[in-house]
Amino acid sequence: MTITNNHTYFVLDTVFQNKHKELFDFFEGQGADIEINEDFAGLKTILTSKDKDDYPYDFDPAFETKMDNNTAFVLYAKIGDEIVATYAAKKLAMTTFIEAMKEKFPGTYEDVSDILGTSAYSSCQWVSKDHRGKKLGRVLDHLKKHICFDLMKCTNNYAIHKEALADYHTEHLGYSNTEKLALIPNGDVGGAGEVIDKIYNITYTTISEWEAKQSDIKALYS
Repeated sequence: MTITNNHTYFVLDTVFQNKHKELFDFFEGQGADIEINEDFAGLKTILTSKDKDDYPYDFDPAFETKMDNNTAFVLYAKIGDEIVATYAAKKLAMTTFIEAMKEKFPGTYEDVSDILGTSAYSSCQWVSKDHRGKKLGRVLDHLKKHICFDLMKCTNNYAIHKEALADYHTEHLGYSNTEKLALIPNGDVGGAGEVIDKIYNITYTTISEWEAKQSDIKALYS
C-alpha cells in the first residue's frame, strides 16, 4: 500500500505506521492506499458532487469556517486512482461546536456536559456505495482517532450522528459514550442527517478510553 503525506504538519511516518501496524495491514489487505491532506475545499467538492443515494447529507459547515491547517486534516482511502472513503477532523471545543450548531440548526437542546482537555471534532465520513460492507469506513475512523490522539495531541474525540446510528458509533467506531444532543425539527444537519432525521446524538471517547479498548478494536480488523 501507498501512504501519501500531503499535510504540512501531520505526517504518517514509519514510527506511526509501525505503532498501528494491524490497522495499516488491514488497508493493505483491501488494496487501499491512504492519503492525509489539508485540502478542505477539495473534500467539499468530492462530497457535494455525489448523488444523494451515495452521500445524502449537506457538507458539514464546521469544515468551512475557522480552518487552520495545523489543527485539522482530511483523510482519503483510495483504491487505484479512485477515492473510496473520506474523513475529516479539527480541533474544536465541544461547547464552541454546540453553540455554533444552535445558531445554524434551531431546536431543543439537551444539557450536555463539556469534556475536559483538548477536543477534536470529526465528520465528513463517507464510503463509496460500491465499497460498503468492507469495514473501510470504520477502520478509517480508527485511523482518524489515532491521528487526533497521537499527532494532534488531543485528549478526546467527539462527533454527532442521527439517533439510528448510536450502536454503530459505540460498537464499531469505538466511541465510549453517546447521548441525545438535540431535537432539530427541520432535520438536515450537515454531515450527520437528512431532512427526515430529527434527533441527533453526540458521541465521544477520551484517549484513555480509546487506548484501553485497543485489543477489541484490533479484533475488528480480522
